[in-house]
Amino acid sequence: MIPKVISVGNISLGGTGKTPFTIRLTNYFLAQGKKVCVLSRGYKGKIGLETNVISDGENILIKPPLAADEPYMIAENCKGAIVITGKERADSAAYAMEHFRPDLFILDDGFQHKRMHRDLDILLLDHRKPISTGLPFPFGYLREFPKGIRRADIIVFTRADNTEVPSNVVPLVKDKPVFFSHIEFRGIRTADGSLLSADDMAGRKCLGFSGIAGGGRFFAFLYENGVNIVKNRQFPDHMHYCCGTLDKLENIAEHYKLDMIITTQKDFVKIPEDRRHKYAYAEIDIALNDEAGFFGEIAKKIG
Repeated sequence: MIPKVISVGNISLGGTGKTPFTIRLTNYFLAQGKKVCVLSRGYKGKIGLETNVISDGENILIKPPLAADEPYMIAENCKGAIVITGKERADSAAYAMEHFRPDLFILDDGFQHKRMHRDLDILLLDHRKPISTGLPFPFGYLREFPKGIRRADIIVFTRADNTEVPSNVVPLVKDKPVFFSHIEFRGIRTADGSLLSADDMAGRKCLGFSGIAGGGRFFAFLYENGVNIVKNRQFPDHMHYCCGTLDKLENIAEHYKLDMIITTQKDFVKIPEDRRHKYAYAEIDIALNDEAGFFGEIAKKIG
């Protein structure tokens, strides 16, 4: 049986929530009893862009900084999924077919990777600025011109406050299944595995930091959910945290007598394990406006 291929991607330069969405999708199919293989480019991983098995579905074999943060985070959150990185997804898929025989491939950040066949393209668009300036990099913040949206089979507007399609993309998404999602705050996960609610966080003064696209939104998200961020530090996307950087963060927390240092899970997984007891991360989930409808559309496309 030939595995089906689902691509999850966007047309902007980042910040639409691809990784959490890929995790949500992967766990859905794992719960259906499918053998899922996630293929990622492995951007910013130090192991290189040849085919590398991050997880064989039973054990995580490669960790940051050798593994890139996003595929490692997928492996951590999707127990049972095979996670493979490599610049050429078709080569990674061929390796997976030979060694693992998956039922389903999910391409993480695959919308522009046209060299590999896919049965379904899911395109994520930021609800607040779906096409930004409308121009590709370096003149704007898009990976391609907005007309590329028409290639998508399913559109999901992320970070949605309502279910209204933004007027500037109405002509591009007409006659396509359209859904809306938002990020739900589950709590602050500490290194010992405890999950602290907003009530648990009341009165605690925290240092927040992140190395993701749109990091300012992360700090606002924490504040909106009752986490008191007294100081914050923003780093470049895909930041690798050396001992010196972590020393500075810990010194800030000590100097201002802060109770916790909080980051994103994507950043947390890059902190050396012997230092993680000093850090915590915001645990999130993806909520869809019509979950049954969304997965029903997927079933129509891939059977």
